[in-house]
Amino acid sequence: MRGFVLSGMALIAATYGLARFGYGLFLPRFMEEFGISSAVSGFIQAGSFLSFCVAAFIATLVSTHPRRVVMTAGATASLGSLGVALSPNAGVLAVSIVVAGAGAGFATPGLVTLVQNNVSPQRRENAQTTVNAGTGAGIVIAGLLLFATVSQWRLGWAAIALAAAAAAVSTLVTDRSQAQHPSGGRSPSMSRSHWRALAWPFAAAILAGASSAGIWTFGRTIMAETSGGGEVYSVIAWMLLGGFGVLGLGAGHAVHALSLRTAWSSITFAMGAATVVLGSAPGSMAAAYVSAAAFGATYTAVSGLLIVWAERAVPDRASTGTAALFIALAVGQAAGSAILGVLLDPASPAPAFIVAGLFAVLAILPTLLRSEAGLGLTRRAEPAAL
Repeated sequence: MRGFVLSGMALIAATYGLARFGYGLFLPRFMEEFGISSAVSGFIQAGSFLSFCVAAFIATLVSTHPRRVVMTAGATASLGSLGVALSPNAGVLAVSIVVAGAGAGFATPGLVTLVQNNVSPQRRENAQTTVNAGTGAGIVIAGLLLFATVSQWRLGWAAIALAAAAAAVSTLVTDRSQAQHPSGGRSPSMSRSHWRALAWPFAAAILAGASSAGIWTFGRTIMAETSGGGEVYSVIAWMLLGGFGVLGLGAGHAVHALSLRTAWSSITFAMGAATVVLGSAPGSMAAAYVSAAAFGATYTAVSGLLIVWAERAVPDRASTGTAALFIALAVGQAAGSAILGVLLDPASPAPAFIVAGLFAVLAILPTLLRSEAGLGLTRRAEPAAL
């Protein structure tokens, strides 16, 4: 089981931390190379988030074939990253970023199902959040790639393509669940009661996603443009974000120690506060490093909590429920990237980042309006096997 969990974590690292969120890290290079503006870069990122949504939706339609979904995750992330490496102009770059973003959309639903099939129910929530924490590790690796390739950023994206393919193969090799859970048949459909159970977490995920778009899309750009430390300073901050993102694997433990409602409210608020701090003082090394680290830990935890929330709200449709909430998160990120890209003045980013912080506050409200049972926050017994 340990080998599978580590391989799944590596796939999340490659598809999320590298192929998907690597765009924000390399954005200053792209803007210089292709002459794209803040508004255009925001819309490119929005396209990546939307491709994530489409991929996650497709993954739910074939959820009974999780190995095929994982294979597709590796293929799209790898092909999109290779396209970035070979991009001759901004148009090809945009299409490639969109394709690369789809890899993460396939990865999470496929891995949620495979974790369920490989891990006992007692250890499942911790395993899910551990796999999900791979995002942070991928971001650290992306920072190292940026330093290693210096001005040859295309080599970095070629390495990302290779990493995504290798992680997908490793995940499939270490999957030991095929005999007990053979693929086949039609994907189980979501009933009206399932969608009702997901309504509140869906709204919360959209708002949390909109909040996170500020740092994911523009965080490194504003640090690079407002600090005398320039590239090194901002990349180190980004790597701190990723390094502390690994702490998100503690989301499952936080739920058990507190409650899902308390964990969601406190962690989401902290994510919004970190966003506001970074946008208000991007040129202050101490403030930026602390806020980047806090954002990394809290964002990874937020996404891990969404997996737990889906498993509790719709335990018999956990993969589809998780995909739905991650689609909501990405829809929020797409909207946030577009809105903040229009609002953002790189020389004075505080107003746009305050708006991003307010989205996080709004994301907490759904958990305060109803009881934990009504929100699907409490653990439910899994239905007996037929």
